[in-house]
Amino acid sequence: MLVLGGAAVATAAFAGISPAANAGVSHQSCVSAADATYRHTFDGPGGTAVITAVKPLCAGEAQDFSLVSYTAPKKTYATPQFVYDAVTGRIDADHGSVALEVRVPGCFTQVDTVFGASVLNEITGPETQYGDAKLGSPSGIGSRSSGGRAWYNGGEGGCSPKPAVTFGSDCTGTLTIRMANAATAGVDAVFVLDGKRIRVRPGQSAESSAAAGTTVKVRDNTFTTSTGTWTKPSGCATPTPTATTAAPTTAPTTAPTTAPTTAPTTEPTTEPTTVPVTQEPSSAAPVVPVTATPSPSTSTEPALALTGSDSMSLIWYAIGFVLVGGGLVVVGRQARKGRHTA
Repeated sequence: MLVLGGAAVATAAFAGISPAANAGVSHQSCVSAADATYRHTFDGPGGTAVITAVKPLCAGEAQDFSLVSYTAPKKTYATPQFVYDAVTGRIDADHGSVALEVRVPGCFTQVDTVFGASVLNEITGPETQYGDAKLGSPSGIGSRSSGGRAWYNGGEGGCSPKPAVTFGSDCTGTLTIRMANAATAGVDAVFVLDGKRIRVRPGQSAESSAAAGTTVKVRDNTFTTSTGTWTKPSGCATPTPTATTAAPTTAPTTAPTTAPTTAPTTEPTTEPTTVPVTQEPSSAAPVVPVTATPSPSTSTEPALALTGSDSMSLIWYAIGFVLVGGGLVVVGRQARKGRHTA
């Protein structure tokens, strides 16, 4: 590398050029977009322009150019004008030249070649003009390109487009925009929708769409603005509401508690029953029938009143006890008499 560097210095010295001067030439081999100059050729009626950079642009640098045609009210400059066709190209480090071409209407027209990518859809007065941005201007940015005036006014006859815009709504919520140009139109109709230019030939149409809730504005080259919004047609079916599934109701898992029913633990009191008790005969005393007396009841329930047949039974029981007692007395006396007699 040192040898090559020395050879380069020697060559430069031999040629009478200092190394510093040579480095300066190498640095100036490319230019920035702000410092670049251009040459151009222009054909207004044909709608063409070719722009070439005098020196190449450095890496990362770029410059846009636009060619635009308009329909106009006169052969000479006059307003208002409406865009007819437009194209934009770029010069950068890899592209030192750009060729542009547009359609030119077959009526009064204006064609402009300008620095930049900004295109005016309408020219209505001094406030909406390109000014010195047009290539070949005597001053301003346009003067950085040589080759004469790169704009044109001319053509023959008035321009007579016949645009029509209609809107249609369907039941799905879509707004359809139909842009048509009558078959009797003398020039293409141009529509501007959402910043886009749509050109329609005589006897043809173009369509676009928008969602419900959107307000659509369409501007055409008769300087008319059409506005449309989606409206629900009268014949649309009413949408069926979506059925919702209710969450299942869970039955309580615990059975309700009820007060336990306690059966009475005490047997009801029954009437006393007299049971005859039979004993084996004894030689000492005659056999005497014995009446068994029932054990007193332990029931805690209150005693019931004696009524009806129950009271009569008790009376007969009492009489029986008296007779038995009397019999025992008689038997006792007879026994004593027998012992004395013996």
